[in-house]
Amino acid sequence: MSDIVLTYNEKDLFAYLQKTRLETAKRLNDLNIEKSKSIKEENVSFKGTMTNIGHFFKRSVGNYGKKDDTIVAELNKFNNNNKTVIDESVARGLAFSLFQNDKYGLAKLIFAVTVIVDDDYQYKYTDEGLAEASSVLFGNREELAMIKTQLEANYNAIFPHSLSSVQKGLLLGAAIMALAGVVTMPVLLGAGVGASGPATTAALAAHGFGDMQIGLIAFTAESLAVGAVITGAVYGGMKLYNDAKVKKEFLSLTPENNALCLAIQCTYIERAKKTLSNAEFKDQLDSILRNLGILKSDLDFYLFVENESTKENKKKIKSFHEFDNRLIKVLDL
Repeated sequence: MSDIVLTYNEKDLFAYLQKTRLETAKRLNDLNIEKSKSIKEENVSFKGTMTNIGHFFKRSVGNYGKKDDTIVAELNKFNNNNKTVIDESVARGLAFSLFQNDKYGLAKLIFAVTVIVDDDYQYKYTDEGLAEASSVLFGNREELAMIKTQLEANYNAIFPHSLSSVQKGLLLGAAIMALAGVVTMPVLLGAGVGASGPATTAALAAHGFGDMQIGLIAFTAESLAVGAVITGAVYGGMKLYNDAKVKKEFLSLTPENNALCLAIQCTYIERAKKTLSNAEFKDQLDSILRNLGILKSDLDFYLFVENESTKENKKKIKSFHEFDNRLIKVLDL
């Protein structure tokens, strides 16, 4: 089954999940239209007060019809953008192969968050669509919904804004970095800001990952920063390549994406606490807090000493304080 990852990549799995959500909406909406038509026809011969019921069902069918137009349009848009899509059996195999060495489940969590915040298309029947996607990605229909609930609660506690303000592309880049083992391969950062898929693949090949199909996701400055923060890449190791550039990349995070990093960390900690052994959890928590502590100290320096980007940095530092408060609640301290 591991051979699947040599042929397909995370982009193929992501596209399949998008299609699944869109087709689920189409199927459910078609079913609701048929049900509404059937009920309306059963009542069409009644007189008097039943006339009002008929008007109600007529409006109901009309509303479903309007929603159907959007669903069909989005599904057509997807099909135009994706000429070939893997089938369900390949998708399930890929969901296993991509993450089989993801010991702590962090890469899979980041990928799941990417699915949750995806706004490439207008998804109707979002709960049902995520349930279908969850079945493929996790083998059960509830996991994505639980992650969404946890993430939204953590994000709102840290930064009271909608998750719609975050950028999905950064998360997918972070997931790829986690999949590639960036924590132990800082050479990826040495490929430079904005490195293309081929450049990244070349860097991986130098470390024995030549067969891994990474895809053509571009690593922007922010995706490097988000990926390194979320995956816990060693800050000191990255200094070997370009101290000033790396710090600048971290500091370039928008307040929204800075808060997203912290919310994902909270969500990961919340979930890891229930699944890891006590020793493993302590090691993971210590690594996360050390990495975030270094990042916050840089923010402190640029805000209080250099007085740079004061508006944005004040928001980000406030998010760190709220992260601490949220972590106290998550850890039940």
